[in-house]
Formats: sequence, C-alpha cells, structure tokens
Amino acid sequence: MGCGTTKSKNAEENALDSSRKRGLSVSESDKVEQKSNEKDAGIVKTLEEGDILDLLADAHSNKNRMSVLGLPTEMQQKGFADKKVQKSSSSEDMSKASDCKIPKIGYVCKKGLKPESPNQDDFCIYSTDCISIFGVFDGHGPYGHDISNYVRCRLPETVVRDKKFQDDPKQALKDGFKNTHDMCVEDSMKDGASFDCALSGTTATVALIRQGNLYIANVGDSRAVLARSSPGGELKAEDLTADHKPDCSEAETRRIEQSGKGQVRRLEGDIPQRVFLKDKMYPGLSMTRSIGDTVGVEAGVISTPDVISKRMEQDWRLLLVCSDGVWEFISSQEAVNIVSPFMPNECQKAAEALASKAWNRWIEEEENVVDDITVIISWLGEK
Repeated sequence: MGCGTTKSKNAEENALDSSRKRGLSVSESDKVEQKSNEKDAGIVKTLEEGDILDLLADAHSNKNRMSVLGLPTEMQQKGFADKKVQKSSSSEDMSKASDCKIPKIGYVCKKGLKPESPNQDDFCIYSTDCISIFGVFDGHGPYGHDISNYVRCRLPETVVRDKKFQDDPKQALKDGFKNTHDMCVEDSMKDGASFDCALSGTTATVALIRQGNLYIANVGDSRAVLARSSPGGELKAEDLTADHKPDCSEAETRRIEQSGKGQVRRLEGDIPQRVFLKDKMYPGLSMTRSIGDTVGVEAGVISTPDVISKRMEQDWRLLLVCSDGVWEFISSQEAVNIVSPFMPNECQKAAEALASKAWNRWIEEEENVVDDITVIISWLGEK
C-alpha cells in the first residue's frame, strides 16, 4: 500500500474483514467467488518466438546470464511459504565467478495470511553482463494471481521486443505497459479464458539497467527505492516511484474525478480511499493505475506508467523493488536500514531479513492478516 499506515482498530475483527479494509486482494464491492484452481492458474506461457535472455544475449553478445521467474501460484500454501520459481543461468554459481559482471541479487516472494486467497504476487529477474531487468507484480481481485502471472510473462518480453527498445527504452517501457494491458483485456475475453479482468488486475513496477542508465516504469504501489551512500557512510533512501493511490496523490484523485464517470471516496469503517463508478459500490479499487481492471478503466483508472531515467552515479549502492506487503508498515529508509548491514554477496540474506521484518510488522499491527511480500534487492556498487 505504501502511503502512510494505520493501527489495527480492533484485534477481534475477523481476517476477511481486515483484508478487505486493507485492500489486499478483493475490494469491498467484489462479490465474485474465486473459481481459479491450480490447473487453470498461470496457463499463460512466454511468447513462443524466443527467450528474453536469448534476445538480450543476441543483442549484446553476453557470456554471463541468469533469470529467476515466479511460477504459477498454488492455491494451498501456508503463510510465509516461498513462491515456486524457475531459475536458469550460464553457470552453477555465476554470482561468484571472478569475471562475472552480473550484479549481486537477492529475492523473496512469500505467501501472506489472507483468507481464501493464493499468493497474488509475482516477479521476474533477468540479468546479463550488460542488462538487468527486475519486475514486481502485485495482483488483486479474484483473478489477481492469474493476471500478475500473465503480466510477469508478457510485459518484459513485450518491452524487449519493442523496436524502440535499443534507442528509446523509456518509450519502449511506456508502450509495453499499454500493449500488455491491451493483450490482457483481449485474452480475458476469449472463449475458454482462465481469468476475468473486469474486477481484477495487478500493479507493475519494472526496473531496467543498461549502459550505466537506470529506467523505472510503474503503475500501482509496488515501490522502487534507491540507496545512496552519504558522506558519513550511512545509506540514504531515495524513492524512485510514486504510489498511485488516492490517499497519496491529489493529481491522481483529480484525474479520476475529471473522467466524468469515476469518484473517490472512503466507506464508513474502511481505511483507504477507493475508486468507484459514480453512485456505484464497485470496483472499490485502492489504486488509481493498474493493468487489467476494466471496470476501473471506466472510472478513470489507467495503465499508463510513470517512467523515469537516471544516469547511475558513484554513490549508488543498492536498488530495492518490493510489493506493498513491505511498504505498508515499513518506510523506505527503514527498509534500507534493514538491508544495509549485509555485504553485497549476502543479498539473499538481506532480502530474507526484510521479508521477515515486514511479516512480523504485519502480525504486530493486524494480528491475523498479512499481505503477500515480494522483495528484490540488487547491489549496484561496493560497500
């Protein structure tokens, strides 16, 4: 969620009520029963024409390369269970190879404590000598896990295949989000589709590092944070994305209200402000931008990302890309403080530590509800 926090009002509130009030997976107005199962979940495959790493390697003659991809979600997982992943690399332990230029990377994707809901987070990591791509996707609604998996599969490859990718990565990212949204809507309407995006969608935050430049594109509230080294040696957090939520942005709220069909309001007893169609009790989205959410589109929700680019500097130390399961009760600076004691070759331990802290903070605040938690950490420079 990522923009301010609120103490649990009543420890005796049941888990379903709490999860809806936090807007974790199913909105207040969502009456659609979850019908997905393991057989149907994540049937989307990557495009047949080629693997992203092959595309990147062909473009830059990369010798070293690795990827980690979230696999289709399982309905029956215990809280804090790890998401199953698919890994590939050009060597057994490429991160320790003396001639490897791939950054040190750690990742975690944990199932939360949410009633009748699978892990709706997904993520991807692609890294070569010259290019790294990190993506975090946080689904919501009854088919949120299917859509986050769909976007995890489609979006990175759509960006890389864009004709503008080499010369204008910012435009390729912007176009990639729109094209992925359009594909998602189109595929959801086909006969036999395994998901419906009328009241379901996903956040998407993608970081691209290439030729000394960092590009970030995002919709929703999965935040990217940069840690810089200060003169005193401490690492200082710098937000690279802004949360697209009515609670966080007057401009986002104004766009919804100026759409002519949407309005922003807070329901009695609810915590976040939400997006509704005028005089309706749906879709009840707690964000103003996403991929999917076709009913939300009618109310002014858009899939157009904010896209930034920065030239990498010597004081850059690490990059965090996390779902709002981290940011609901942990500030950007606190997250950097949690991971900064670890050495660059301890990225995995750092990611695990941040995920554990986020989990414990949820338990302290909400007792019986925890959002799904995804962390990607990449060291960009030496300590």
